[in-house]
Amino acid sequence: MSRLVDFSLISPTDARQIRHVDLYQRLDACLNPLPDRSEADRQKPQMLSSGRDTVTVPDRPAAILVPLLRDAGDWHVLLTKRAAHLAHHAGQISFPGGKVEPEDDGPVGAALREAHEEVRIVPQSVRIVGGLDAVRSPAGFVVQPVVGIVCGDNGLAGLVADPSEVDLIFTLPLSHIINPDNFRLVPRQTNGRRNDYWIVEHDDHLIWGLSARVLNDLHRRIGAVV
Repeated sequence: MSRLVDFSLISPTDARQIRHVDLYQRLDACLNPLPDRSEADRQKPQMLSSGRDTVTVPDRPAAILVPLLRDAGDWHVLLTKRAAHLAHHAGQISFPGGKVEPEDDGPVGAALREAHEEVRIVPQSVRIVGGLDAVRSPAGFVVQPVVGIVCGDNGLAGLVADPSEVDLIFTLPLSHIINPDNFRLVPRQTNGRRNDYWIVEHDDHLIWGLSARVLNDLHRRIGAVV
């Protein structure tokens, strides 16, 4: 078995030399196993308060695809900017994804379906590696990040944003994700409780909230020494 690449020591120049197999082995060693459909169906119920009454409702499962792809010799993470006309989170930076539908094969199926609908990533071109920690969204969804590697050396070829959902597609170099200087934790309190949030530094886009939390989880894992 080949020796795992220590991503914590990789410079932006060195990142260009990472092969698909190197990236797959590194991610396979540090990501979570993904839940299957039966596990997703067994989500614990969530307690919600409405006035003086407390009701129990099931968590609403959702999934996002965290796509890693090569473009112009470099590895990148693909992100989108949500369409400005959307009712929820309009204009925010996100990953392709959405709620898990009954016909989906669990979180992986939902993530791949949504990525194809939003930016035309062909499901068969994605090699699923594993998952990051699930994140609860402000809208009450339990979001499972699914990490996948897009095959080929020109991963952006053929990708098109669906204007009904996405204003634009852009990428962050993997070297940007590895660098801890690009992550900042902002202290915040909500209703008297600590509710800090992450920001990923970027010249053109405000990357914060759930998307930044997912990127920080990826940063923490991929940069760790195995």
